Amino acid sequence: MLSTAIIILPVFLIVLAGYAGRKAGLLGEAASRELNRFVVWLALPCLLFDVVATTDWREVRHPGFVAASLGGSLAVFACGLLVGKARGLNLADMSVDGLNASYSNSAYIGLPLMVLLFGPQSSPFVVITATLTLISLFAMAVVLIELAQHSGQKGHVVAAKVGKSVLRNPIVMSPLAGLAWWLTGIPLPQPVDTFVSLLGGAASPAALVAIGLFLAARPLNEAAANPFVLMLTFVKLALHPALTALIAFYLLDLPREIAVMAIVIAALPTGTGPFMVAEFYARDGKVTSGTILLSTSLSVLTITAVLALLGQGPGYAAP
Repeated sequence: MLSTAIIILPVFLIVLAGYAGRKAGLLGEAASRELNRFVVWLALPCLLFDVVATTDWREVRHPGFVAASLGGSLAVFACGLLVGKARGLNLADMSVDGLNASYSNSAYIGLPLMVLLFGPQSSPFVVITATLTLISLFAMAVVLIELAQHSGQKGHVVAAKVGKSVLRNPIVMSPLAGLAWWLTGIPLPQPVDTFVSLLGGAASPAALVAIGLFLAARPLNEAAANPFVLMLTFVKLALHPALTALIAFYLLDLPREIAVMAIVIAALPTGTGPFMVAEFYARDGKVTSGTILLSTSLSVLTITAVLALLGQGPGYAAP
């Protein structure tokens, strides 16, 4: 448990930095919104482009692993939509709840945790799953939000407007651009590679600071006591790994080592992606920020419990 807590601690510290900066008056009321605009329009597109353009997709040797991860994520995305419906939200806000329930914090917590448990050879599994899941979940959420914003119009008009909006969305287009570059087989020029790596590396910490700024304007206990925050946190930390285990072990009958890695990734807390989308589309971020904070807090206990149930511990060798 201590090892897991040490890995998760930096996430809290970065959120705390944003929280303290706002409380101390170092950053103003608009800082959260503007910082998130920086993430969505500059840092995150660079990160997505970099990961997709430089990952060797021929190394996806376990399609069952990808199927289990994507299947579990899509299933809990649907559960998040139902939570949003129970809140009485429209389709756009329901889509953000879908992300709250399904988007794992693979970058900040997943990579170091998996290396601790399975060794450095597990990193490609995390990168591949995180990238495919991120693209799929973001694309679904963006399409549903755009559909909601253009509802009430004729079908062909809605399709045209949604398609146009999606093609202009940096979260969707940057990984597609990365894939197009990868298909050329040409390595990224060194200056470009350094540029996208440096700027992309700012995405997660900047988003975490933005969450701290957002929370500073609202009581923390309010977020933790919100019943929908509790519900989404349960879906993310308990239902997500449970459904992934069902798919991995019983539907796909994956080798145990592969199945366990998929389940551990599913057990990760909610990452910053939903908050980025909520801020980008000017949706209410109160439940989203509360879910990120609470799921991260409780994940020390839940990840430890999942590892105990699976009989895992630090030093386990990945295939």
